[in-house]
Amino acid sequence: MRSFCKGAAITICAALALLTVFLVLPGLFHIYPMIVQSGSMEPSYPEGSMIYVRKVHADKFSEGDPVTFYLPDEETLVTHRIVRVDEEKEELHTQGDANAREDGIVTPFERVFGAPFLCIPYMGYLAGYLSSAVGKAGILLLVVAVCILSWMDGALLRHEKELEEG
Repeated sequence: MRSFCKGAAITICAALALLTVFLVLPGLFHIYPMIVQSGSMEPSYPEGSMIYVRKVHADKFSEGDPVTFYLPDEETLVTHRIVRVDEEKEELHTQGDANAREDGIVTPFERVFGAPFLCIPYMGYLAGYLSSAVGKAGILLLVVAVCILSWMDGALLRHEKELEEG
């Protein structure tokens, strides 16, 4: 029973550590995890994937590069591929890989957020779930479970010692 408690606690801690590595730590290095919410960039970035984006200035991009930029509402981020760079007007023309036509709007250099450099399929679904109220409650329950399992392991150890001594 002690080995079960210890093994379960270690497994839960390892899972929480992995989630921290993939979802929290990148922000400390100015890397921004983002959930792919549409299929416009398939197959490069499938819907439900997690992409990791680094800040990159617009003048570093060229035709064919994927770019993450703000829409005119300056809140919504989109990742599409550059089909043309207009250096004179300082604008990018973009298109989703799965889209038949170029985007209807051009992106001024100042609305460029950065460049995606890593994509983990399905991780976005998990991140979306964990950021929901149910997901946060689940994380809290896992932490409580680790505490209970650790307490049980200690209690079982004390019990085993008492049996050996008595």
